[in-house]
Amino acid sequence: MTINDCLQKLLWAVCFVLSLSITLPDRAASDTYFKFTAVEGMRHNMEGLRLLREAYGAIGVQFSVLYLTPNRSIQEVESGAADGELLRIRQVGDHFTEIVRVEIPVISLPIYAYTNDPQLAGLGLDEMSRFRVGYVAGALFAQRMTAKLPDVTPVESLDMLFKMLVLDRLDIVIAAENPGDTVMQAVGNGRIYKGTKRLRSVEFYHYLNRRHRALVPRIELLLTELKEGRTQITRTMER
Repeated sequence: MTINDCLQKLLWAVCFVLSLSITLPDRAASDTYFKFTAVEGMRHNMEGLRLLREAYGAIGVQFSVLYLTPNRSIQEVESGAADGELLRIRQVGDHFTEIVRVEIPVISLPIYAYTNDPQLAGLGLDEMSRFRVGYVAGALFAQRMTAKLPDVTPVESLDMLFKMLVLDRLDIVIAAENPGDTVMQAVGNGRIYKGTKRLRSVEFYHYLNRRHRALVPRIELLLTELKEGRTQITRTMER
């Protein structure tokens, strides 16, 4: 074997190693799979899910979503059992140490009252003090909104909240419009009425467990571009 032959083989080996170093990160990224949690009621919010699928798809990350009660959903992320939570209000991030917030809001949802009595559909928060009011336990926006009302009941799930309206165990419930409208139609049988006044709007953010904090700037940039229509990602993500 000549010196030229040896040099050619050495050059080929170097090129092969370099090609591996270039392609391996992309291959590793495409194999990345996260587990996110979400509040059961957010199951119906397809816009938020679509945006996050596209953002993570751009960096080669797929994810599944496990829908849980509000308290358990965030605790799974805090403990590290889950990689992140799909959507939560901003204030949630102030109560936990092992989660980080993606600072670009994913969606903004209007908040409404729902009632079993059409005569109560026009009430504002300050007019609800004589009535039994409910919300989903762990929904901090609703907890804060109803803090000054005397008769308030936290309920385990959104479905149960609306069923309590149908059973006349509550007079009014506070919920985000989406999923509130969807659940109202599913369990109300025409006996639940949506309030005529928007009580407020709440922005919802995406959260990650602290071990993924290096991803936050990239997700923030992608969400900004997606919401402003500057980028379109065609990669499909499995649920």
